[in-house]
This record gives sequence, structure tokens and C-alpha cells, in this order.
Amino acid sequence: MMKRIAGLALALTLLASTPAFAAEKAIQALPSAPAIAFEILESHGVKPTGEILKMVADHMEKDSSFMGIAKDDPMYRHEVMHFLHCELEVIEMEHDECMHHGMTE
Repeated sequence: MMKRIAGLALALTLLASTPAFAAEKAIQALPSAPAIAFEILESHGVKPTGEILKMVADHMEKDSSFMGIAKDDPMYRHEVMHFLHCELEVIEMEHDECMHHGMTE
């Protein structure tokens, strides 16, 4: 019985240390859209209210993607910033900071 328990513990340890599992844990450790929005708002001198953060959270999907952008995508932070700028109009961005505007011109 002890050998089975030890074997199971070893198997779980090996499974938990696989690259796929480690990658999933790394993605979970990334900040979510509301946390990023909080940082962006503060850096722009805007008080991060619960109402604004809730609107950001409402655009997240169950897998933590934000408006279709995966949490580990380099564009994730920019998408949050773009949402705060274009949709909620609570921060100002320089025109060249906004890649979405550059893509449409």
C-alpha cells in the first residue's frame, strides 16, 4: 500500500512538473485585464474606480482572454489600454501609441 501511495505521489509530481503544466501555471500568474487596467489608470493619473474595473472585467472571457486576445499574447496589455482609451474614454493616448489606429490608416 505504501509503495502505491509513493508511486502515485511520484507520478503526480512528475505530471505537475511537465512543460505543459508549467506553461499553464505561468499563464495563470500573468496579471488579468482588470489588474493591468488598474496599473494603466494610475500611470495616467486616473483614479481606478470599481465601475471602470468592472467594465474591463465584463469583457474578459472564461479563459482570461480579453476581447479575444489571450492573456499571454504580447498585445493583451495594449488591448486593455485601447479599451480604456477608445471605448471608455478614461485615458488619453498619443495617436502613435495606439496600434489599432495605425492599422486602419
